[in-house]
Formats: sequence, C-alpha cells, structure tokens
Amino acid sequence: MDQLKQFFAPKSIAVIGASAVAGKVGNDVIMNLKSTYRGIIFPVNPKEVEIEGIKVYPSISKTPTVPDLAIVVIPAEFVPTVVEECGKCGCRNLVIISAGFKEVGGTGVELENKLLELKKKYKLRILGPNCLGYINVGQKTNASFAEAFPKFGNVGFFSQSGALGTAVLDTAEAQKLGLSHFISVGNKSDINELDLLAYLGEDQKTKVILAYLESITDGVQFMELAKKVGRKKPIVVLKSGKTEAGMKAVSSHTGSLAGSAVVYSAAFKQVGIIEAEDAMDFFDLAEGFAYQNYPSGNRVAILTNAGGPGILLTDYLPNYGMKLAELSAKTQAELKAVLPAACNVHNPVDVLGDALADRYEKAFKILIKDKNVDTIIVALTPQRMTQIPETTTAIGKLKLKTDKTVVCCFMGELETIKNYQFFADNKLPQFNYPQETVKVLGKMYEYGQWHKNNAASASKVNPLKLNLQLKPGTGLVTADLARQVLLQDKFPLHRAEFAKDATAGAGVAKAIGYPVAVQVVSKQVVHKSDVGGVKIGISNEEELIKAITEMNKKVVQKVPDAKIAGFMIGEMVKGQEVIVGLKRDSQFGAVVMLGLGGIYTEVFKDVSFKVAPFTLSEAQAMIRELKIYPLLTGARGQKSADIEALAELLARFGNFALANPAIKEIDFNPVMVLEKGKGVKIVDNRIMM
Repeated sequence: MDQLKQFFAPKSIAVIGASAVAGKVGNDVIMNLKSTYRGIIFPVNPKEVEIEGIKVYPSISKTPTVPDLAIVVIPAEFVPTVVEECGKCGCRNLVIISAGFKEVGGTGVELENKLLELKKKYKLRILGPNCLGYINVGQKTNASFAEAFPKFGNVGFFSQSGALGTAVLDTAEAQKLGLSHFISVGNKSDINELDLLAYLGEDQKTKVILAYLESITDGVQFMELAKKVGRKKPIVVLKSGKTEAGMKAVSSHTGSLAGSAVVYSAAFKQVGIIEAEDAMDFFDLAEGFAYQNYPSGNRVAILTNAGGPGILLTDYLPNYGMKLAELSAKTQAELKAVLPAACNVHNPVDVLGDALADRYEKAFKILIKDKNVDTIIVALTPQRMTQIPETTTAIGKLKLKTDKTVVCCFMGELETIKNYQFFADNKLPQFNYPQETVKVLGKMYEYGQWHKNNAASASKVNPLKLNLQLKPGTGLVTADLARQVLLQDKFPLHRAEFAKDATAGAGVAKAIGYPVAVQVVSKQVVHKSDVGGVKIGISNEEELIKAITEMNKKVVQKVPDAKIAGFMIGEMVKGQEVIVGLKRDSQFGAVVMLGLGGIYTEVFKDVSFKVAPFTLSEAQAMIRELKIYPLLTGARGQKSADIEALAELLARFGNFALANPAIKEIDFNPVMVLEKGKGVKIVDNRIMM
C-alpha cells in the first residue's frame, strides 16, 4: 500500500517518449503535467534537448535523481527495454500508456508477459499498458493524456475503458461533480481493481468509489475486499460483459437460471456494491452518494410546484423499496398556516406553479422537522417566475440543519443545466426526471440497509468435512448414494428407502406407510418428472405395483439408453415447495440458489442467489427476496412456515458446497418447508459430479 501511495503522489515524474510535437501523446502528457503538477518533471527523449522550456534527458538513467514515477509513451516493441532500465536505476512505479500488448494478441501477448517478468524481477508496480494514465486531483497530478482536468471532489473513479473514462470526465465537468482520482487501468498487467479498491478504500479524500469493470481478476478475493471497503464507503460499479455467449448446456435447474449476469449481480449485492444498470445510472449514483448520506429509512416527503411530477414520483416509490411518508397532523397544520389556501398540505406537498424560493423554503423548513420523514425530494418544473438558483441555495442552507437525505428533481434540461453549479455548491444531487430520482434514492437506501446489517463480520456456520464418497467426474450420483452422503452430513431428508423392483417396493411402502411417492433411480435420467419417472400420492400396494410397471415402460421409451437401478419409495410430505441448488461459477465459485420449487421452477423464475459461504442473516435476507415470501409468512390465513429452519439449511448447504469442490451441480427439489417449528424436509435431490 505504501508503494501505491507513492505511485499516486510522486514528487518527481519522468516522461519516457516525451515529444515537442503538439498533438502527440508524449507532448500531451508533458503539457498536462506542466499545467498542473507541482513536482519535478524529467522529459526523456534522446533526440531532444528541451521541451516546453523543460530540460530533456537522453534516458531515465541520466536523470539527476531517480524519479518516483515513469510514464512510458513509446512504441510497444521498445517498452520492455525501457522498463528494465527503470528497474535497474531504481524507478519502481510505471504508467505504461503505450498500446500493442495482449489486447492485439500474438507478439503483443509475449511483450506483456515480458513486462510481468520484469515486474517480479525489480518489484515494480505497473499501471497499464494500453491505458490513459491517471489524475490525482487533490495532488494536482495529471499523469495522463486526458484533455480535461476535473474539479476536486470526493469521488474516486477507475475504469477498464479509457474511452468511457473520458466520457466520465466530460460528464463530471458538465455536472460540476468533483473527483478525487481518475485512474485508467488498461490491460491490468499488474495494478488491477483489487489494488485500486484497497487504495481508494484507505484514501481519506475519497468518499465514494466509482468503477467501470469489464473483467474481475479474482471473484472471491474481490468480494472479500469489496465487503471490507463497503463498510467504510459506498462502491458503485458499472459492469459490462456479463453475458456468456454460447453458454454450455447445463443439466440442473440452478445452472440454467444462474447465468453470468445473474451471478455478478448477486455477488455485488451480497457485498454491498451498488450496481449501476447503465451509464446514466452510473453518473446519477455517483452524484447521489457524493453529495448526500444514504437514507436512514424509506419514508419520503415530496415537495413540488406541480401535481404531475408529484404523482409520478409517488408512483415510482414502491418500485424501489421506498414509500410516501405520512405527515404528522402538526406538520400539516404548520404548512397550512404558511402556504396559500390552494396548496396541498398532504404528501406530496404542492406549493403551486407560481412558487418562488421563499415558499419552497417555508415548506421545506417544516418538513425537515417531521419525525415521520426520512428523505425529502424537492421537485420543480420551470415556470417563467421560477427561481432555480435561489430555491437551490435556500434548500442547501436548510439542508445543513438536518441529517435527512435531500435530493432534487428539477425537471427539464435547458434551465437545469444552466444552474448545475448551484446544485454542486449546495451539495444537492439533481436529477432531471422522477424515475431516475427515485431509483437513486432506492439504491442509496438499499446500501444503507446493507451497511446497517454488515457493520461487523457475522459468524458463519462451521464448514462440513470433505465427503470422500463423492468422486470427481462420475456424473449423476445415484439417489441411494446421494441419500447416504446427505444423511451422513445430517441434512433433513424425508423418510425414503431404495427398492430394486415392485415386489421390494411394496415391502418398503408398507413399512413407511401409505400414501407414498415413487421415483425412478437411473444415472441416465436427470429430470425424472420430464420422462414419467415420478409418481406421487400412491395409496395402496396395487397402485404402487402399477405405477412402477408403467414407469419402467415410460422411462425406457423416452430414454432408450437408461439403465434402471431401481426405485426410491418415500413418504408424502406437505409444505411450501422450494428449490435449493448449487452452481459452480468460474469467477465466484459456489453459488447457491433458492427459489419456487417443484416443476415450475424455470417457468416462474422466482429465485435468489448468494455466493457461499454466507451467514444465517444473509440466508434470511435471501428468503425475503422471493416473491413467494408472503406465503412462507402465512398469507391469507395460512400457517407460517419454518423460515428459520430454511435459513439454517441454506447456510449449511453453502458450506457443504465449499467442502465438496468436486460437486458440479446440486438440486434439492423440492424442499418442503413445514409449519413453523417443524423444520424442513428434502424430498428429492440431484447431485452431479
């Protein structure tokens, strides 16, 4: 970390490939440094004597002192040579702007591999190659060839895309949003998102971390670090490349539902990362977190000069976990006393279209005192008499007297763009339209809830021991072996026994007690219900023998190569059906799914995901995310289900997945959640090795 601190706050910088020719990158870098940087600049070019009034050196080894940082802007084929020269002379920090490395393939890959060898040999830190460089705004260091130098603020931004980075700089300038850092990571040959999360997480000038990511180096490590940093400051991520083109066919329900995009989103949410849906959302979230603290609750008061925007804002609130606050009688009486008679003093509070700044000020002053209000949205549509600068300034001054979250929705563009400096000066997030306003508030509130529940590490369920009965690469584990393994690890299975044929099945069913269910046991049959391999509600021996006989025929007809080992006879269990599943993700490892169970799992796709391991409280949150959650809590007169037992099963399942890395996929479907206090029972399972 100390080396990175020097990297981003160097006292001297060498520019290898500095140019006197305007328009060349080597000249742009020199001009940027000259206009901002307070330290020593060493231009390096064997063909020049002076550039922009600064003495030039033939090589980095000839500079009077060893530079803290070297910026490399020469053709790719010569880069390894100068990097080695940097290493030999003791310059350990490099920004390699040059392109032509692994992004072009072929010899470019070899060149980048050579950089990695030199990095290890000389203990270098390298940003890039193929990057824009970086800007440390507070240190006034523009070590990049970006044209804009942003105003100073509390948003630390890093990006895998230089082009998107310049768009962020442009938008930040337009919206008067200040940055603490701008960092273009390029190919991530060395310095990557893990380094930058850790660095910006410790940086006192950074309140919000903004990241555009195309890939993640190590998903598990990324989650651990993001959760640690996220407890101190919000992390907003725009992730591209989340789909898996040509994703291989998978045999489990979990695998078919857990696409790459779904897993990324689940992992981000689990560690408190706020995921931006698109570029506009990215900028909006940055502004919201930069200027305001997250809401302490979800009760919103709307102060508007027009009915339409107030209604739209109200309509969007429940979509993002927010709700309209119920104003106290005292608040309504005070509003009525200071506002014109035609004004609406219920929520949304309408101060009418002719409202000047003083009317907004009077109403806002009353609203911030109401204990039923957590957040205030100040909405405005521009009329001829509307006072945008004065209204913004009045609200900004009053905002200093409250801890409530305050955001603006001043609709339109032409008039609001003219006044962005007033929003910035008063630290008020401004959004042009109702939906984006409420969306940002909702995500800020969601982060606040995560932060509240994750202020400290919670204890986790103890990992299970590795089960040596499960052999890698053996395919589908037979139902009888799967039951043995799961019972050994004390999973709550329903009562069932294996029977080789109908005669044996009759004896098993008699011992269990009718009614029973029958399932075919065959390594070649994955989805049993799809091929007639399941029969439930069998009430006597005659029905059992008939069911097994018909099952034999149907399964062989639909799966000709099926070798039927026998049948599993089990008790009938009543409860709410859910599915619990596992998928191995290439980035994040063991991903656990919970969803609506039974045969309609993939039809309704009511699912939630978590990356293992996770805590009991996280498992409970997973359950609450389901649309069927009200059914589990006893909707419409039904008895409450045993949610605590389901949460324990989920946490245990996650640790079982970690303890058995050879397992590729698991489905427990259905799992029956019984009445509160009676536990859960796994009725069917499928394990793929």
